[in-house]
Amino acid sequence: MRNFLRKIFQRPIIYLVNYFSSAPKKAEVYKALSNLITAENNILFNKIINLDVDTHKQKFIIFSDQHKGNKSWADDFKGCQLNYVSALDYYYKEGYTFICLGDAEELWKFTTLDIMKNSEKAFLAEAQFHPERFIKVFGNHDLVWKDKVQATLMLSKFFKAPIPVYEGVKLSVNSESKPFTIFLTHGHQGDAMSDGNPVSSWIVAHIWTPIQRYLRINVNSASSDYSLRSLHNKLMYTWSSSQKDLLLITGHTHQPVFASGRYFQHPSNKINVKEPHGELAPSYFNTGCCCFSDGDITGIEIADGKISLIKWYDEEIKPKKMILEEISFDELLKNL
Repeated sequence: MRNFLRKIFQRPIIYLVNYFSSAPKKAEVYKALSNLITAENNILFNKIINLDVDTHKQKFIIFSDQHKGNKSWADDFKGCQLNYVSALDYYYKEGYTFICLGDAEELWKFTTLDIMKNSEKAFLAEAQFHPERFIKVFGNHDLVWKDKVQATLMLSKFFKAPIPVYEGVKLSVNSESKPFTIFLTHGHQGDAMSDGNPVSSWIVAHIWTPIQRYLRINVNSASSDYSLRSLHNKLMYTWSSSQKDLLLITGHTHQPVFASGRYFQHPSNKINVKEPHGELAPSYFNTGCCCFSDGDITGIEIADGKISLIKWYDEEIKPKKMILEEISFDELLKNL
């Protein structure tokens, strides 16, 4: 019966989830991002961290949207854990700094204790980077980490020292071409369905989760199109392209984007975004997610003067890394 119902309802349910899961407003998105990039920290909240970096000497791996859960059928992360842990072990040994860009824990569906109990391997893989090479950002599904006290107390099982959790990361880069900024945040800002919306979180917990658990549906399908496929990504792009010498990296949409889709040639890559000179500025990147239904995970690497969109796959045999798209910052800056 379950298989029969899943066959009938899977496509319409995925359509409805995608349709109602995002409601970004241009004015709100622009206002939220502009306020965040100029924000200062205070006693209660860590809004942003500012770092001076050398992209030829320092290395960063950026993953988001793990949505770690309790290993039930409503846990989208469970099939990706092996790839995720293997990837983090690799990056730790290679000297990367790990930026965890929000929605690492699925707190709309599960309790913190349930998640920690059932995702221990993933937490341990993350914790090896802490504190010297670990930066954690909160998203809309793990908004609780915004509170310094809760984050420190509830994550203390794996992260022994106090763990600041930020809303944004600003990397200032002094390159030979010209100075530029890499701005990172989860990307839920300005989304009426996500930015602190208690109604959406209730619907996910009490309606979507039971349906997902019974029908065993994961709505996160992998894609080979790394362009601006959603309104939310388009708004993130248009904001980033209006900023001077800035690259924006987000997550949230679960849709990988590389350099605004500018360098990616795909038969279905039709982007309805108007630019003054008819070309997209390569200002926007999206990590994708670590909860695809096929077990693959995607992320963004910064290393050796280059930025790359990468995938880790083949979770049943031995996880492997694939570079999906890559470009040097020097080449990128020519069109920024």
